[in-house]
Amino acid sequence: MPEKITGKSFKPKALKAAEDYFKNVHMTQEQHIIFNDFVKIVLRYISIDELAAKGIGWRSVSKWQLDHKRDLLGLQDETPDERIKAINQLLSIVNDELIKILEDPNEKSLVDTAINDIMGFYKKKHAYR
Repeated sequence: MPEKITGKSFKPKALKAAEDYFKNVHMTQEQHIIFNDFVKIVLRYISIDELAAKGIGWRSVSKWQLDHKRDLLGLQDETPDERIKAINQLLSIVNDELIKILEDPNEKSLVDTAINDIMGFYKKKHAYR
């Protein structure tokens, strides 16, 4: 099992679509900080273009917002437990999105590890702000 998933492990068209998706995204400064922290963790495990990682992440945010009929901005007014629950739901979508475009299912465990690390980081650094 490799220590890092390479971009070659993903469907190229899916990575390009993710890059294109992120080019028109606008977010608050706080969202930008948290989002970039999450992307840095993903890139420790998955060697893809940063813009593609951001596109996959933001597409997941959009899906979460549609599924839950809520805006991510509303999390700032919620309790830490409510924020953790929402971010866990969101990261589940990110996990699914990454696995869906993964060419080699044997590398799924690295995706899972990256998602778990993001959740741990979020709980320590951002959930209780």
